[in-house]
Amino acid sequence: MRKWVWLVLLGFLVWASGALAYTVEGKIKAKLNFKEEVRYEYWNTFDNGASGKDDSYSFVSSKMRFGAGFTSSVVDAYAQLHWTQFFNLPDDGQFGLGTLYYTFNGAFGGQKGKATDIGYGAISQAWVRVKPPMVPGLSLKLGRFFYLSGLEGGLPKNGTLKWVKKVRISQRMIGPFDWSRVGRAFDGGLLSYDFAPWNFTLSYMHPTPGGFYLRRDDPELNGESTHDIDIATAVLSLKDTNPWVPNLDAQLFYYYYNDERQLGAAPTDPQKNGLGDCEVHMIGGHAIYAYDIGPGTLDFLLWGGYQWGVWGRNPTLDHKAYALAVEAGYKFKNLPWQPWFRVGYFYGTGDDDPNDKDHETFFMMIPTLRIYSLTPSYTFMNTNYWMAQVILKPLKNVVVRSDVHFVDLTEDEDYWYLGSGMMRPDVFSYKPVGAHIAKNDDDLLTMWDLSVFIKNLYQYNGVKVGLDLYLSHIWGGDVVEDAFPKDDDLTFFYAEFRFTF
Repeated sequence: MRKWVWLVLLGFLVWASGALAYTVEGKIKAKLNFKEEVRYEYWNTFDNGASGKDDSYSFVSSKMRFGAGFTSSVVDAYAQLHWTQFFNLPDDGQFGLGTLYYTFNGAFGGQKGKATDIGYGAISQAWVRVKPPMVPGLSLKLGRFFYLSGLEGGLPKNGTLKWVKKVRISQRMIGPFDWSRVGRAFDGGLLSYDFAPWNFTLSYMHPTPGGFYLRRDDPELNGESTHDIDIATAVLSLKDTNPWVPNLDAQLFYYYYNDERQLGAAPTDPQKNGLGDCEVHMIGGHAIYAYDIGPGTLDFLLWGGYQWGVWGRNPTLDHKAYALAVEAGYKFKNLPWQPWFRVGYFYGTGDDDPNDKDHETFFMMIPTLRIYSLTPSYTFMNTNYWMAQVILKPLKNVVVRSDVHFVDLTEDEDYWYLGSGMMRPDVFSYKPVGAHIAKNDDDLLTMWDLSVFIKNLYQYNGVKVGLDLYLSHIWGGDVVEDAFPKDDDLTFFYAEFRFTF
């Protein structure tokens, strides 16, 4: 498959390069940008009672990005360098992101077995986009870029839909996980055709390492390669500016994910080894709609998909799974702080019989998990939950948001899955936790959180400073207690300063 895909992309590029012979009308616009994020994190985590482990720690990280590029009527290009630096990572943590950053990077940091103060830089993006003038709306992007599933057709014009699509639709299945201190990108090609009010997008790509693993520029480790993961998409999007149902944003998608790494940590357990050895097809779509009624705006969201394919080996299982999300909200436009109340339900299938020839756990591919689990502690795999949100805007540059999630496992004979897709070439895409299976427990957790986003806290001469604050608490259910019997509660806090120009 790879050869003919790249031949098609190369042929298109050769044809489109004829556009360079045209006189470029208008100016070429160059751009430089810089972003620095300094984050302090405090974790008081679950505790399984293991000796020598610490359930409380804090650390500081810096994430710096510098980008340069240009745009014109025919060709756009952009490159971005990235540097991540950690200070005081825990070397004995029980749970949480500090533990993951330390574990994923191992001795890569100097002192053998230690990676508590560690930094690394890489190219996070480097792409060129050709826009042949003979076909308006058509473009081809090649190189290393970010891919955000759900946003292939762009963001809506309607402000309510824009937030819903960006925060509740995008990156559910494929995303750069840029909130993490490393992030990831995708190497490949993306063909987009914009014919208002429609957009059609095709892509073929390989993910880079990243997320919690610093060496995002090196696709190989311990004989495994991220180039053994193929991702392809075909997406048709209808924009909210359509003349038929204004303020309706909809999409149909097909995603293909083929992981040929064949990780051998559990060669006789296809449920586990499928996390590094699977071929999954997915069809689905979304519809989001906003309607002004009474003193405010009503919003509605529907998202879902069905998967099929093959999973694991020894023996290979037939993969069949699905997921569904339904959400609704109402925003009062004229009240102080413009309160916006939202509720929702999500259902992702699990496997009710680990001994048959079917695998029925919904597979989350390679998403940006943190958008949907603000304290990363559950995924869409073998999970269902109810949620409620309230969003307030006390000042023009301040947004306050609070969520509560009531999360259960869909099937008590299946695992509790942790992670956000492939991070390191030689590690499973997700970590399965199964201490609850023998007890048939399915009550996972209840999570409450509070977020404060302050934009443009300070501005001077093009430099902008922002501040994000976040606090959450998790009350672990029976599933968490089975895995962490000493303490099944968790508290997470972070403060992040953002500097941009």
